[in-house]
Parts: sequence; C-alpha cells; structure tokens
Amino acid sequence: MKKEYSDSGSYEKMGYLYDDFKMFHIKDIEERTYSYHYHDFYKLLIFLRGNVTYSIEGKSYKLKPFDMVLVNKEAIHRPEVSAREPYERVVFYIAGEYLDKHKTPEYDLEYCFLKAKEEGSDVLRFPAMVNTRLLSVIEEIENNGRENSRYAAKLYANVLFMEFMILVNRGCMDGTGTFDHAVVYNQKMVDIIRYVGEHLTEDMSIEELASHFYISKYHMMRQFKEETGYSIHQYITEKRVLLAKNLIAAGMSATQACYESGFKDYSTFSRAYKRRLAKSPSERAEEE
Repeated sequence: MKKEYSDSGSYEKMGYLYDDFKMFHIKDIEERTYSYHYHDFYKLLIFLRGNVTYSIEGKSYKLKPFDMVLVNKEAIHRPEVSAREPYERVVFYIAGEYLDKHKTPEYDLEYCFLKAKEEGSDVLRFPAMVNTRLLSVIEEIENNGRENSRYAAKLYANVLFMEFMILVNRGCMDGTGTFDHAVVYNQKMVDIIRYVGEHLTEDMSIEELASHFYISKYHMMRQFKEETGYSIHQYITEKRVLLAKNLIAAGMSATQACYESGFKDYSTFSRAYKRRLAKSPSERAEEE
C-alpha cells in the first residue's frame, strides 16, 4: 500500500527553516507517494539512485545518478518514485537569508538557482561528480554531522557548506556542470505558469487566461491540474499569499500587502493567508 509523505519533513508544517542550512541523506525502501508542495527556502537535491521523475512547476525530469536538482524557493514540486528500487538522495535546505548574507558585488551564492531559471532547466548534471572534490565535500559534511561534539564542528560545517556552494556555482560558470534540457513538459502550461508569475498582482480570471492562450477553459483547467497538482485558482492564491508574506517580511503593512499581492479585499486575503500559513497577516506583521 502506498503512503503519502511530504518531501520537506517537519519543515513543511511550519514553513520555516530555522538554520542557515540543513543536510539530509535519505534512503527510502518502501514505496511512497509525494504530494505537490513548496518551501519558503531553497532546496538542492543530489540524486544517488532510484527510478525517479522529478516535477517542478510543470516540467518533469527523469533523473540520473548524481543529477543535482535546484528547487527555487516557493517553486511547486514533487518526485514521482517507482517502487522497483530504493530512492536515495542527499538533500540540502538553504535559507534565503543565508544566500543574501553572502552576496557581494564579486559573487552571489544564489547564482546557480538564478542560472537554472535563465536556462529553463532545474537539473544540473555533473558527469564526473563521483571523481570530484564536490562529492568529497558532501561526504565530509555528512561525516562532520555525525561528530558534532568535536571541536568547532558547527564552524567546520559552515566552512564545508560554503565550499560546497562555491563549487556548485563554479560548475555553473565554467561548464563543468551542464543543465539538462531533456525535459518533458506541456509548453502551453509552462507558458501559463510563467504568465501567472509575471501578472500576479493584476486581475486574472480563468476565462481571461483561456482567451489569452487560445485554449478551452475546461481543457486548460484539467491540464493545469495534471501538470502542477493545483487548480489554477489554488495556484494563483498560493503564489499571492507567498508574495504577501514576503512583502510583510520586508516591512509592508498587512493591509498594503493584501492589495500589492493582487487580492481585491482584505477578508478574502486574511482567510487565504491564515489557511495556508496558520497565522493571520496581522499576526505575521507584528512578528516582523
């Protein structure tokens, strides 16, 4: 019997990552079905083995060993896992604040995620990773985590993770890593997802979307649900709530964030916000 899990552990429920980064080495033996979900932090996954197709914002990737999956924060995603063999991967959760803290005019550790958007691909492939320093650093981070009582273990973990991120970004820049463009997707749905992101704060009805993309409303709704796991209305609402949360975190009032994120009345906004984030927007604003 299949079980349904979230790929984000306890963090999905809270929606927060309390550290700069977390690493998990996970090996699933039993069959699991993952629901579509998103995080308010970045996720970097190194696929080790299994039979897995990874879906991110309407695109699906058939993973190969040592593929690196770059999941931008707030991107809707899920793995589809075959039960024929164990699913093993190393996962890093990375706080946006950590990446911001290490951004300078000379370098930006977020570059690999930005490059993924530019390339239109979320999978970075390092064909020779098994023989590179990159894999050694991953192993050292894991080993250091088992020995956290040793002198300066936390500091050393930070040093190793910084090296890991530098190596990933160098790979994006020098061509050592290449982005996988053998991706399966419905171009119309990807275009709709991109359009929604670019016009999130504007009036946007399903009828107008269907007209804009010259597609039957009901066909569009059915295809969108198949590709993302969300109805179009749910998807737009989720993205608007996340935008409002970021605006409030940046110091904007809850009322102003409501309208700046595309909601037309505060009561609808407040209900949607509390339903998805467990706190009202005013409570969030007070925390910030």
